[in-house]
Amino acid sequence: MEENVKQLLQEYRSTKESLESGLKWLPKNEYAKSKIEVINMVIKDLEQLEKTFA
Repeated sequence: MEENVKQLLQEYRSTKESLESGLKWLPKNEYAKSKIEVINMVIKDLEQLEKTFA
């Protein structure tokens, strides 16, 4: 399960970077901004879950 959490973290961080790159071209895209907020929450939760394995 620990490996799954690490993999999910990597995927969500990558997705966040992609959305942030897109915002450079479309800075007023509210949909992308809201998705980044959701991704940040998921990343935070996964990081906390990852700490329970340590």
